[in-house]
Amino acid sequence: MSKCHVRELSNVYKALFQDALATFPTLGAEFEKDLTRLEGLVERRGIRVYLVDLPAVCKHLDRCLAGGHYNPSGLPATSRVSNGVVIPKFLRGLYLMVFHETGSLREDCSTEAIFFLRQILSVGKKTVYPCSGRAVEDEVLEFVATDSQLPEPEQFWEASSPSDLVAPVPYQGFGNSQLLRDRIDTYDALTRAELSIFLTNLDTVSGIVTTTLGPYRPADWRFRHGPGAISETTAICNKYSWRNWSEVLEMEYPLADCGFHNHASWADRCENGVGIESTIPSSRLIAVPKTFTGPRLIAAEPSEHQWCQQNSWDYFSSRTRRSWLSRFVAFRDQSLNQSLCTEGSETGSLATVDLSAASDRVTCHVAGQFFRGNPGLLRALRASRTRRVTQKLTLRAPACVKLRKFSTMGSANTFPVESLIFLSIALAAVATKRGFRHLSPWVIQSLEREVAVFGDDIVIPSDSRELFVRALEVLYFKVNDQKSFWTGKFRESCGVDSFDGTNVTPVYWKQPYDGGPESLSSVVECRNNFYKKFLLNTAAYLESTLPRGLPQVAMDSGVFGLKTRFRPLNNELPRRYSERLHRVEARVLSMISTQRRTPTNDDTALLQYFTEEPSPDNIWVHGVPQRPQLRMKKRWVPLELLTAQ
Repeated sequence: MSKCHVRELSNVYKALFQDALATFPTLGAEFEKDLTRLEGLVERRGIRVYLVDLPAVCKHLDRCLAGGHYNPSGLPATSRVSNGVVIPKFLRGLYLMVFHETGSLREDCSTEAIFFLRQILSVGKKTVYPCSGRAVEDEVLEFVATDSQLPEPEQFWEASSPSDLVAPVPYQGFGNSQLLRDRIDTYDALTRAELSIFLTNLDTVSGIVTTTLGPYRPADWRFRHGPGAISETTAICNKYSWRNWSEVLEMEYPLADCGFHNHASWADRCENGVGIESTIPSSRLIAVPKTFTGPRLIAAEPSEHQWCQQNSWDYFSSRTRRSWLSRFVAFRDQSLNQSLCTEGSETGSLATVDLSAASDRVTCHVAGQFFRGNPGLLRALRASRTRRVTQKLTLRAPACVKLRKFSTMGSANTFPVESLIFLSIALAAVATKRGFRHLSPWVIQSLEREVAVFGDDIVIPSDSRELFVRALEVLYFKVNDQKSFWTGKFRESCGVDSFDGTNVTPVYWKQPYDGGPESLSSVVECRNNFYKKFLLNTAAYLESTLPRGLPQVAMDSGVFGLKTRFRPLNNELPRRYSERLHRVEARVLSMISTQRRTPTNDDTALLQYFTEEPSPDNIWVHGVPQRPQLRMKKRWVPLELLTAQ
């Protein structure tokens, strides 16, 4: 696998340098030397150069762009030209169009040169490549260590007996939290005073946000299962057959009302031994491939918790989308962050902030203080919170961890809860910095186009960034300084990289074509992305690795194929006239996702039907869905779909 990836990436780099030469024809000799240096470096260090070393150089370049000066880093491929010239030998021609020989940023720096620098350095950053077992172990140890740094949850979150479950919510507000005030005391007097005002404002903002969301009643929202795995088993199983509906869950989500299509089915299942269990289930830690340096850790939730979490997700999503909150946060749309990122790079008035392990640092204390004004919702979040996680990824970490964090990545509650908390922190920080005295929904809405949140990607006014960062630290969060930008003209948020208002986001190569449908889909998408960026030589090379017969399609066509800005010809494709549909059709290769289902023998099929709400126009089959499979299939499509403009 390594040799195949090295060979393909080497060819991609050759094509990239051809594209760079077409843009900068006077740098031909420099690019030849750069390619020779790169090949020599790969011979010595292997595929790590493409996947780790060069992306690290790109990160360093981003910091230099934000700081307005190139500083030597000591990273591979960054040896300086000479004692008097601080920029690297590798890609010297492009660097000199951005920085002076002394390292200072040129007043007339070329944004095209910045784009090509970042494109060449980071094209292999997101390559699909298995990481080492040691990397998985290190990630698990980091997960456990991060959790251990958080405060123990209050008894409210540990309640399991009926008497504890009906106890009043113990939170009195951020401003009255002794835990947070102890953390503030570590700062100087001036900062303590500012943070104290911030906590008071955060109380007000969180109250406004939770009031805007409104009361939460599970019966008003849709129950369903998420697409992910569940913790009970790794085998195919019926998610609609409940195994452990705990007393904690029963208190907020009655099994008879929330887990069955009618009470008769519930009564019948209870007679057969299915009912309320006293044990609270655990989640299961899974390592999902991410990059060469390490995996992404996701917790597979218990099926009962997953079912109820999707109900609260529907509440969060719907209420946010239908209120003024949608002007600041959107759970399915990153365009607001992306547009403000571009604006901030041009004006400098907006900063982009990225957090480190954000979902693993949301404490129960912060979540409790935030939702204290909506006790019904807070109790529901407690009920569907998984308190323990098990793991078999390494023997160097405990097999079972009692979680201190509010929830893990894998819970449907994590993303909306953290997004709303970060939004409130950002709004309160701006209000504190600007001296707003009377906070109201109308005052907060005046900050539109200045604050935006998508998960842990946050846009905030640059003048409030310092207070915002300190506030996050007080609340146990950690800012990723390497991916946060507030000076200079470079900004990064939600997959968009901008310099002085110009998009300099690179295209990432993922994997070579190996004959399978997944790799075909990936390489076609990658080829099209290079084509959209006018990197035509790279797009042509990737196209040459694909099988013949793929259709050319217009840029806005939804048909699977090779995008083109010209009128697609496709003269070699079989055609026919459909007398039944009265249209000209072409036979093209398409990607079809299929999913088989194993039939069940009980009445859970009826609950599944009401949950999935299939269209009467489709043939619906009940049963346990298996993993979706992507396959290639030729089919007839209307010819106008290929040429749609």
